[in-house]
Amino acid sequence: MNLEIKPSKLCEIVKGKILILKKDKEIDFFVTDSRKLKKGEIFWALKGKNFDGNDFVKQAVSLGARGVISSKKLDQKHIEKLDFFIYVKDTLKALHTLAEWHLKRFDIKLISVTGSNGKTTTKEMIYAVLSSHKPTVYNPGNLNNEYGLPISVLNAAKIHKYGVFEIGSSKKGEVGELAKIINPHMAVITTIAPEHLEFFKTMENIYKTETEVIKEIKKDGKIIINGDNDYLKKLKKLKNVLSFGFEKENDLVINFEKNYSLFQYRNKKYRFKLANHIKHNYLNAAAAFIVSALLKIPSSVFFKAIKRFKGVPLRMQIIKRKRSKIILDAYNANPQSMEYALNEISGSKKYSLILGDMKELGKYSAIYHKKLAEQILKLKPKNTFLIGPEIKTTYDFLKNKMKNVKYYSSTEDALSDLKKHIRENETTDFLIKASRSMRFEKFVEK
Repeated sequence: MNLEIKPSKLCEIVKGKILILKKDKEIDFFVTDSRKLKKGEIFWALKGKNFDGNDFVKQAVSLGARGVISSKKLDQKHIEKLDFFIYVKDTLKALHTLAEWHLKRFDIKLISVTGSNGKTTTKEMIYAVLSSHKPTVYNPGNLNNEYGLPISVLNAAKIHKYGVFEIGSSKKGEVGELAKIINPHMAVITTIAPEHLEFFKTMENIYKTETEVIKEIKKDGKIIINGDNDYLKKLKKLKNVLSFGFEKENDLVINFEKNYSLFQYRNKKYRFKLANHIKHNYLNAAAAFIVSALLKIPSSVFFKAIKRFKGVPLRMQIIKRKRSKIILDAYNANPQSMEYALNEISGSKKYSLILGDMKELGKYSAIYHKKLAEQILKLKPKNTFLIGPEIKTTYDFLKNKMKNVKYYSSTEDALSDLKKHIRENETTDFLIKASRSMRFEKFVEK
């Protein structure tokens, strides 16, 4: 973090109340996990779904915290041990307020990335390009929620010229809340697809949520969309929209070939090949290209950086073997990403599928797992292994229609058999895909 702020100013920003202030010494960072707190550090007590940091304030004081931000007041004997104590009604909202204020301190071109699929890879691609040109701040990994994003934003400093932040969501209103912190110059929306339907209930709710960012962009801001997506096509009527995709009606048109890809943008053509040469990966690269073009970054800088980009672990990660490859896509799984992955592996001469549950589909789970079965039936896999309670719907549909279909109830049940099967089939390509909770990376460990 790069706060460089005094407790008195912090209290003013978050509209808190100082219960004690012995020393108004500048704060540079704080800790949100009392277990990791060291003597002399600041403890910010956050409340989550399964924890409440306010319950550990006394512990933080006993460990030697010099300051605390909390929504639970301490007794006087504990307060006296601190240099300062700031009371706020809601520590998470206070954190969001601080992050929003912090970004406004600097002259940084800000980009947000939202969407149902491809957010992290797109964000990482944009970061790879921008950071190769000028100092760039971003949220690493999957720190894209109401906790991780504002804390990542607090890493912004005077040195940074660009900032790219992925925004995740699992409920209505969440994208809007987090986009307000960023107030981006550019908003990338990767796609709208079935995700978290257990919480969103309808596709329309997903569309409304992922596009909440539009209300939070700067007055002259740009919206960059996947123009092939049926939901996002509605946005093309807006003046500040630029689109990318494989269809010819887009501002950036992608032509995907066996050994390379071609971008057509503003009457120019650019031929190149990604290290991870997978068709839908070029959608992510196209979004990054438009961002860099709008920032007037030379195309030579873009292509030099993007050709070096090796991908993100567990996301369509290609593991090469002597005579075959494994596609490991075990970070997330929903109907659209599953379709993308199946299309990719179907180009192999000989391949097997190791597929697991698509989680958080709620009442739609059986429908989409049956559709998955119909997709698999059209393919010609050497073997199909289905794992998990929800994908049993897929297995029940296929077991009398296809040969070499096997079912396991859990990853642990399948682990020994499938690790052995992968080792012994060195000339077979594999697609290994499931939602994160299935932990499918276990199949290729060691």
